[in-house]
Amino acid sequence: MILLRILVIAFNAVVISFLIYRMLEVFKQPVSGFKKTMVIIGGLVLLLVPFGIFLRFFAPTFQYFIIYPIAIAVYLYMIKEI
Repeated sequence: MILLRILVIAFNAVVISFLIYRMLEVFKQPVSGFKKTMVIIGGLVLLLVPFGIFLRFFAPTFQYFIIYPIAIAVYLYMIKEI
């Protein structure tokens, strides 16, 4: 169980830092206001999930490890075009 917690913390730390990096990169680019707003809001929603687990609003389940990486991949694919 302790190993699982360490893996969850490491995974979340990597995801949080990468999402913040990508949001800052998109923020710097000259993109229309609506697209930039949607990217920032989407990134913030994805950032709330690891903080919710860290603050124990909900537990990390098997579904989290399946759905969250897919959501991150879709988000990154969407902002790749920007």
